[in-house]
Amino acid sequence: MKRMAETMKFRTLRFEMPPRRGPVVVSGTGVQEEMPPCMVNRPGGTGDRLLMLFHQPVHLRVGEQEIITTTPVLRLWREGAGHFYGREDVCWIHSWIHFHGSETASLLSAAGLEEEFCLEWHDPGLFESYLALIYREITGEIPPDPRLLRNHLASLFLEIARAAGKNSVPRRIPEPWLELRRRLDSAPEREWNLAELAGMVNLSVPAFAAKFRRYFGTSPIRCLLDGRMELARHLLRGSSLSIKEIGARCGYRDQLHFSRMFRRRTGVPPRSSANTRTKGINKLPECR
Repeated sequence: MKRMAETMKFRTLRFEMPPRRGPVVVSGTGVQEEMPPCMVNRPGGTGDRLLMLFHQPVHLRVGEQEIITTTPVLRLWREGAGHFYGREDVCWIHSWIHFHGSETASLLSAAGLEEEFCLEWHDPGLFESYLALIYREITGEIPPDPRLLRNHLASLFLEIARAAGKNSVPRRIPEPWLELRRRLDSAPEREWNLAELAGMVNLSVPAFAAKFRRYFGTSPIRCLLDGRMELARHLLRGSSLSIKEIGARCGYRDQLHFSRMFRRRTGVPPRSSANTRTKGINKLPECR
């Protein structure tokens, strides 16, 4: 199940008007959907419950506060709650499920979960394995069975409650892994070798990659690329270096390759970001 979730990416979403009634209704689900730089702002929500895993840091509104997350987080919105999330400076990835129904509140309560929550989540494979089961059920040739959807959601909620420390001690990221992450973040321009990184925590490369994703919600390569793009944006907006020089500072010897990667990750060419120097934009957007 976990292998299927790690290699399979999917998305389906269909809102029915009026909303279909039942004990458990799933309108759609998606795994590792990549979004362009943008903020999603729905003051009235979508009329259902939304459970979403953010794989990278994002801007979020939780209650009356607006925060910038520092780790992967799992966020549940109750019915009728407004949604505010995303990143305006980089592409970002999320996995999600829209659901409602007469029994969903009791399923959450039975697991010991609140109607709304926002918590750290370092096991995307576990979350996505349940989304894969639900996706298969709602996209099959026969109508989805509410009993199966109920069981899948109930099990997912229990897993979330356990990971959140309702029934066990919360999992902590060991210090050697935190130190490794700090080294990656502090030198994204370096040509890191996976075997070298794996050796820092005494693991093989496959075991290291799997555990890195489990702890940080992303792959080592994507983490490195995110760090390079953060450095590139900083230099483009706050220095007089040329595009070629900035690419070299970020670990790209070839300017064309740097420009292609920057556009793929941010949605705009590096020259557009460099042009903001003349418009007085010298810092990343603040939380709104």
